[in-house]
Amino acid sequence: MRKALSVVLKRLRALPSISYVLLAVVLLFSLLSRDFYTWTNVVNIIRQGTVLVIVSMGMMIVIVCAGIDLSVGAMLGLAGTVIAVLLQQGFSLAAAVPLSLLACCFCGLVAGVIVAKGRIFPFIVTFGMLFMVRSVSLGITKGGSVHIPNTSFIVFGNAMYLGVPAAFWITLFLVVLISVVMRRTPFGTHAYAIGINAENARALGIRVDVSVIAAYIASAFLAAVAGIILASRVATGNALVGMGTEFEAVAAVVVGGTPITGGRGSLAGTVMVAIFITLLRNGMNLMGLPSQVVAVVIGVSIMAAVVGAQLLYRGAVLE
Repeated sequence: MRKALSVVLKRLRALPSISYVLLAVVLLFSLLSRDFYTWTNVVNIIRQGTVLVIVSMGMMIVIVCAGIDLSVGAMLGLAGTVIAVLLQQGFSLAAAVPLSLLACCFCGLVAGVIVAKGRIFPFIVTFGMLFMVRSVSLGITKGGSVHIPNTSFIVFGNAMYLGVPAAFWITLFLVVLISVVMRRTPFGTHAYAIGINAENARALGIRVDVSVIAAYIASAFLAAVAGIILASRVATGNALVGMGTEFEAVAAVVVGGTPITGGRGSLAGTVMVAIFITLLRNGMNLMGLPSQVVAVVIGVSIMAAVVGAQLLYRGAVLE
């Protein structure tokens, strides 16, 4: 009995600290709102959370390489607007979805090439890409949103499989895929090496530029997938739909256990923090708090968590 209890306690200590925060938030909102623990709300949380989880995983890949991608929020909007406009122009869904993914991947390719070959700070490059991509989205939608009339596309965003939203299974597949890629493939090994020291990685024969470019393409691709899922759920392509997502994704990565300087990362921690942000927003909305209050609370929580995480990374807390 004691041995079994010891094993359980050991496994509990191995869990990321954010898991305990998640449990506390679930218990708190369950007590404050009867609607929080209903299955209907659980489904809503899954649908809301999948977008941030997918985007955050792409952000983690870039940050592991000691980069950052502030354009992911704009990519969310671009993916939906491209599909909406193409469907309006008579393209089939089978053509519109790949073209939307390719459009976002092209933007990721451009950003990656400028960062890797031009040796320009990722913050500046992706910040500029954010405005360019959002401007393109606003241009093709003529400054507004475009309704998506395709029934098959809309059904996908609201479909249930084995009792949970279809988007959950896509997200789960991507979590497993990225975990394997980052742990079991040369790309993952190279990404961590580049984050630790790019020059040393280059001296070891690692094609640093290729890996960095691949990381930005992967981030753009995952943002596009999230954007397609979101557009399918709301049946609308909106250029402004992803505003602020980039900062929540950065927070999910950093607070989840990946230092902003790169070199190491925690996929599990990233996913948990993304879920935490989703739960926090959902719970406060159920309590009837004004959207401005919800935004302030989430912003303050993220800021405090990021500052705390960075202090821990630097060892300042132990000094």
